[in-house]
Amino acid sequence: MITKRELLPDVVGSTKHLQLQLNNLTMAKERIALGINLRQNKITGNAGYGKYYPEVDVQKTLSLRGFAKHMTDHGSVFGRDVLEAVLIKITECLPELVSQGIPVQLGGLGTFYPTAQVKKDAAVASIADMDGLNPNDIVEAIHIRFLPDTSKLDNISGRAFKEACALEFRNIVDTQEVTVNGKLRKMQTLTPIATAVAVTRSGGASSGTGSSTGSNTGGSTGGNTGGGGTGDGPQI
Repeated sequence: MITKRELLPDVVGSTKHLQLQLNNLTMAKERIALGINLRQNKITGNAGYGKYYPEVDVQKTLSLRGFAKHMTDHGSVFGRDVLEAVLIKITECLPELVSQGIPVQLGGLGTFYPTAQVKKDAAVASIADMDGLNPNDIVEAIHIRFLPDTSKLDNISGRAFKEACALEFRNIVDTQEVTVNGKLRKMQTLTPIATAVAVTRSGGASSGTGSSTGSNTGGSTGGNTGGGGTGDGPQI
C-alpha cells in the first residue's frame, strides 16, 4: 500500500516539471524577435564589395537592476532586491576568482576564464631569456573571456543558440561622416528593408541608396560586415 507520504514527492516533482513545461511554452509564445540589419560592404577591392551582410540590431543595454526585475517578472520566488543583491555579489566574486586563474562556470550559461595578452614584440625568445624575467615585462593585459556552454542539454553556442532566437529583418544600416559644429562625426542611418525593397520594385533607387530614417532609432548594430565565415568579406 502506498502512503500519502510516499506519494507526495512524486506528485510534487511531477507538478514542478509540468509547471516548468508550461512556463517554457509561455515564454516561447512570447518570444521577442532578434532584429537583423544588413550593411553593405564598401571596401573597394574586397571580394564581398557591394554585398550586404547581417548585423544584430542591438538594443539598449539592460542594467543590473533591470535584469533583476526581468528575472522577477519571469515568476521568481525571490524579490527584485534579493536577486539584485545576488547579482551584485556575482559581479564582485567572479572577477576575483578569475583574477586568480580560477575559471567560473555558471550552470548551463557557460564559463568565464582568463587569458593573457603579450606586449608587442615582447615574446620570450629562449629559455635563457626567462632568467630573472618579470611577467609584467611581457604581459600587456589579462582578459576575462566567456565560453558558452556546449553540452547537449544546455548548448548555447553559435549555431545552437540561433535556433533559440526568432530572427526578423529590420533595416539597411549605413554609416556616413558628417560635419557637426566644425567636427567630423559618424552618423548611422537606417532604412527599413521592406521600404528599400518596395522602392527597388517600383524602379526607384537601389536599397543601398534609399532614403534613411535619420539617426539610429532601433538600437546600435553589432556584427560581422564580412559575412562571418563566408570568406568573401572583411572581418571588422
